[in-house]
Amino acid sequence: MRYDSPMPTLDAPTTFVANAGAHNWGRADKPKPDETKPPDRFAPIPGHNNYRGGAIYSYPQLKMMRDTYGIQTIINLSVDSMKNQKSGEFDCSYTSRRSSLDQNCEPQWAQALGMNYVMVPMTVHWRMTDAKWGLIRDALAEGNAYVHCKAGVDRTGGVVARWRLEIDPNLTPAEVMKYTRKFGGYWTYKPVGCKFPSTKNPNPEI
Repeated sequence: MRYDSPMPTLDAPTTFVANAGAHNWGRADKPKPDETKPPDRFAPIPGHNNYRGGAIYSYPQLKMMRDTYGIQTIINLSVDSMKNQKSGEFDCSYTSRRSSLDQNCEPQWAQALGMNYVMVPMTVHWRMTDAKWGLIRDALAEGNAYVHCKAGVDRTGGVVARWRLEIDPNLTPAEVMKYTRKFGGYWTYKPVGCKFPSTKNPNPEI
């Protein structure tokens, strides 16, 4: 699919914020994220004020993202990104049950801040479909969106790669693959599209 109307920007820088990735949040010997900074691997992506990155740690951090960066929509690709979040004053707790995802902290934070929340889990059991991609695409087309998974690498990388290929007719698969690898992870490309995950990494984050 290609978009007929031009996007506000096609820029996709590869420099990003480093801020205590979510893999270490549950470890007492590791530092916690700086809540005055955006999440780990935070970086702009094409569209109108869109961003990508890793898991959101706390309500104050999400509030800062709204107030400082103008983010109005959260696109969460990863249920496990909500594990070990700092609940603060909210009555929330981590669950991966499909029927109870709104009990997690992040959707409650977004609601309290008046933000839109799009939950599109990507795992070996919850695979991408055209309907799910439509939710992500529409949110990114609207703008002021932050798309994330746990580390901001694999799932986020796949979604942002597809988004870039759809909106930029001059972008080649080789170029988008080079961009995607700048954020980490293991990737290969086949004519049918991105192979997710690469066979080089038998135990990827899912």
